[in-house]
Amino acid sequence: MILVVIVAAAVAFYLFRRGKSDSGPKGTVVRLENPQRGDLTEYVNAPGEIEPLTRVAISSRVVARILELPFEEGASVTKGDPTGNPPVPASVLVKLDSKDLEAALGSAKARRAAQAAQIDSALARIESQRAQMASSKASLAKAELDLKRMKDLVATKDASQSELDAAQTRFEELSGQYAAAEHTLASSQLDLKVMQHNLDAADADIARASDTLSYTVISSPIDGVVTRRNAKVGELVMTGTMNNPGTVILEVADLSKMLLVAQIDESRIGKVQTGQTAAIRIQAYPDETFSGVVNSIALTYDYGLGAAKYYKTKILFDPGQRRIYSGLTADVDIQTRTHKDVLMVPNQAVLGRPMEDLPLSIRENNPCVDPKKTIATVVYRFIDGKAVVTPVTIGASDDTHTIVTARVSESDCVVVGNSKVLESIKHDQTVQDEREVEKKKKEEERKKEEAKAKKEAKGKESGKTQSTDSNVK
Repeated sequence: MILVVIVAAAVAFYLFRRGKSDSGPKGTVVRLENPQRGDLTEYVNAPGEIEPLTRVAISSRVVARILELPFEEGASVTKGDPTGNPPVPASVLVKLDSKDLEAALGSAKARRAAQAAQIDSALARIESQRAQMASSKASLAKAELDLKRMKDLVATKDASQSELDAAQTRFEELSGQYAAAEHTLASSQLDLKVMQHNLDAADADIARASDTLSYTVISSPIDGVVTRRNAKVGELVMTGTMNNPGTVILEVADLSKMLLVAQIDESRIGKVQTGQTAAIRIQAYPDETFSGVVNSIALTYDYGLGAAKYYKTKILFDPGQRRIYSGLTADVDIQTRTHKDVLMVPNQAVLGRPMEDLPLSIRENNPCVDPKKTIATVVYRFIDGKAVVTPVTIGASDDTHTIVTARVSESDCVVVGNSKVLESIKHDQTVQDEREVEKKKKEEERKKEEAKAKKEAKGKESGKTQSTDSNVK
């Protein structure tokens, strides 16, 4: 009896080991995929920051104290529409204390009025001088006639020499007075020109004072939203100088059109052009993607982390009905080029292998192998249960696939995983598809479940039989 039990146990162990060997793996388990034919789009990815397309910093052009700040942050403002029906006034953003500037304007107007009065006085004086000149001219003409008559009388001995001398003196005296009156009139006319220039200067002072006074009421230059308020009512605002910026009271931005200012690495900027479409993802809105267009590319570089060079590239996009906040972090995928109807394999299938590891029959006279290089670009094709190394020529790639232009067809299967297998896989290594392995595993589990169910059913049937026999007895 003991011998029978031992033999039965040995036979069972042998069958168990044989079954385990038959069901075990026949090679390294790998993941296989067929190359796909389709369209591949190249992308340039870059981080960036959201900014409004139009943003205005509101500063004061005069030194004054703030009297009113009607709008809080987030309030909508407008530049107005004077041609509307009815006309829409512009939103007043800031009102400053204008007392000193109003006084300056009044002083300028008073100086202008005084100058105008001086001009009127000068004009009256010139008219008086012209009248005096006319009288002097008549007297001079009479003196000239008297002198000529006296000369004739002296010549006929009807007048004495003293009378002639008196007439000559009178004529010369009147001639001098007339010449002096001419010079005085010319001087007065020049003074009038000076006064007129002073009047023009007074008008300019009034215009400047009026313009300066208008700076105390600051209206919105654009339609937008108040995005920042840096000052409070009662604070004194300062004007800017060459080295010191003035007080920025608040900022207004048009949030209907936004920009992503992307930082594109210098190695990829050559692929980017204005007008290219882009997909923008904002961290604050992870479930949304915004469509944009490359609007401009900086011609000079900036330095990023690690002294890496990048170029600021502005992508314009429409946020739609959503209000996008300025300064949000985002990233962008810019579509640089699309390849139509190309053959692609997953990126992980494309490997680099030392040239010396390739069999001579594969690397010799192979147009996909450059003997001048030390590394060959390869994929592993699945042929008759083995991984066959195959040098390939590749093209562009995106995040998931790479274009293969030679040595691979759509009917092939290529090894794409897993990563540990790809690191160590060799030419002609025996492999099997993980799908087939999983299929066999499930089939074995199904058979075990069926056998277990049959055994349990047989046990229950045997129990019923024994119970029946016992009742019979």
